[in-house]
Order: sequence, then C-alpha cells, then structure tokens
Amino acid sequence: MSLIYLDNAATTPIDPRVTEAMLPWIGDNFGNPSSVHETGRKAKVMLEDTRDLFAEFIEARPSEIYFTSGGTEANNFAIKGSAFYNLGKKDHIITTTIEHSAVIDTVEYLKIRFGVNVTYLRNNKYGEIDLKELKDSVTDSTFLVSVMHSNNELGVINDISSIAALLKDTGIMLHTDMVQSLGKVKFSIEETGVNFASFSGHKIYGPKGLGVLYIKKDSPIDKFIHGGKQERDRRGGTENISAIAGFKKAIELLNAEMDSDIKKTSELRNILLAELNSQFSDKIIVNSAKEGGVFLPNIVSISFNPKTTKIDPDTLLIKLDMKGIAVSSGSACTSGSVQPSHVLKAIGYDDSTARSSIRISFGRFNTESDIEGLIKGLKEIFS
Repeated sequence: MSLIYLDNAATTPIDPRVTEAMLPWIGDNFGNPSSVHETGRKAKVMLEDTRDLFAEFIEARPSEIYFTSGGTEANNFAIKGSAFYNLGKKDHIITTTIEHSAVIDTVEYLKIRFGVNVTYLRNNKYGEIDLKELKDSVTDSTFLVSVMHSNNELGVINDISSIAALLKDTGIMLHTDMVQSLGKVKFSIEETGVNFASFSGHKIYGPKGLGVLYIKKDSPIDKFIHGGKQERDRRGGTENISAIAGFKKAIELLNAEMDSDIKKTSELRNILLAELNSQFSDKIIVNSAKEGGVFLPNIVSISFNPKTTKIDPDTLLIKLDMKGIAVSSGSACTSGSVQPSHVLKAIGYDDSTARSSIRISFGRFNTESDIEGLIKGLKEIFS
C-alpha cells in the first residue's frame, strides 16, 4: 500500500537534493565553525553563505539572521528575550487566541512565572483579528505584540503590515510566527515592518532541528541561550552545520521553484475543494472559506458536520491511516484522548464540530491522484 501524504503543514519530506547537500557536512566536513583552523573555517564560510542567502531571500540584512534549533526556539527567543529585556519596565503582551502552542505556552509561562499580563485578541470565524481591538488593547505597559503571519490550521494570512503601521512610533515590538508562510507566499520582511520573525527548515523540504529568528536592526532583546559567543553573542551553542547546509539547499530550491510550488499547491487546493463540495456538500464545513479571503495555497481545513454526519472523531484519522492516507486533525492528542482544536474553538466551533475536523496540506511532491485517493477513502469510511 503506497502512502498518500497530505500532512505537509506538519512537516515536509526532505527533498532528495537537500539530503545530498547535507551528506558532506555529516561526513568529511565535520568542523566546528568557531574553530580557527581550516576545518572550522570551511564550516564557518558555509554558515555565513547560508545566512547571506536567506537574508537575500526574505529581503533582510545578514546581520539580522540568527540560526536556532527550530521554529519553537525562535518563538521562545523572540518572546522571552523581549520579556526579559523589559523586566521591571513593562509587563504587557498582546497576542491572539489561535497562535501556535509555541507562542501560547510561552506567554502563559511568562504570565505564571513573572506576572506578565497577557491580552488575547479574539478571532472571527475566519481567524482574522480586529485592528480596532488591537489598538484598544495597547497600554503604556505593552512591550510586545505577537501575531502569526499565517495560521497552521486554517491557512488564513493576517495583515501583518497593517499591524506594524498601527504600532509605528509606539516603541512596541512586533513578532510574527512565519513558519507556515515561508515558501508558500511571497513577502519582503522589511515591508512587513516586524521586529522579530520565526522560521523553520522542515516546512520547506529541509531538515528538522533548524530554525531562524529574524531580529530587525536595533530591536531590543535579551540573549536567550547562554554558554557561548555564537550567533554574534546572542544565541550560545555550536551551530547545526549539516542542517544549515540542508537549509541552504532548500532555500536555493525555493529560489528556483517557489513559483511552481505555489501554482501547483493552489491548483490542488482548488481541485480538492471542488471535489469535497461535489461529494460531501451536506456533510462538511469548509473552514476559512471567506469569499475573497487571503489564505495559504496549500492548506484545506474541514469539519464534518455532526448534525448531518455520523462520525467517530477518535477513529477517523486511524481509519484514514489504515488506508495509507496521512492527514492531521485540528485536535491535539493528550493522554490518549482527543481534545477539540483550540483554534477551531476560538473561531466559534462547538466541541463536537471542532473534534470532527481534519487538515489536508499539500506539498511539492503531491499529485492529483492523491486527491482521488483521499476522496475514495472518505467515501468508503462514510458508506
């Protein structure tokens, strides 16, 4: 049974060309980039070449790029680094109800451990925030606003540049989680106006364990990981050289293939939506279906309407998996029990509908036959 992999928002398969680019840095080129001898210098050159390449790709300065262990660390770095810088000065963070847990858990930790005040902006049924509510939430104690660029479950893209314009000249820093956006939508980081942005390598056919934090020049932030002078003394620890080499190749491939990737996943998304509406129109609710809305081209989130469909949400993913179809649920598995997605709950869904949801996400290696297999599998499950 061949695998139909439709969970690219969780992780993408490593592109074989990325794997090939990593191999020399796992084997012969094993040097520590902080070492002064030739073996170390070779690693340092590759590291800085990657920094330059990624900075050019997102239209930033190389000095604004910091390598981390992943998107989660990048989020922690931005949020905790900002909070620690402002300890004893300001104590208010604004974020949203549909952020990734790497953001929500971090601000909740700061709230419990350091007494930081947190305001959660409400999201409408499409996942969008109200700029007026954001403006009204700002206080003299606000030091950071954290709003994701695109949501990992719904695919909705937020108007980050308008948020940045609202915060201009206030001294409030703006952080955005761009993990899902990289490679899926074109942007200039400078034009977004953000101070901090988080990225991850394994969402763009690169390796796991490698992320990036963009820190805009002159944005105040404390060092997050101590222990060495790496990353211009802002992030201690020997850099993951083989993963950085893979990330470099992944960015080179995006430079060459991003347009075709976007075109392909957009077409697959449209085909899937047409098939779902044709085959299951009375059974499903398409999340983030706002007419004229702006969404990532590769994510489709649906919920099965409990009023019209008899479904056991605890076994739906298992049944699909047994058919060789890999998708994800908006639900998080905790101690063996399926909990409603906090994102779907936040946009107004009841527990039953939120639990009966799946996220389908396309990637570079998907084809129309994968959609045919998914539709066939769903028909068999509901027959």
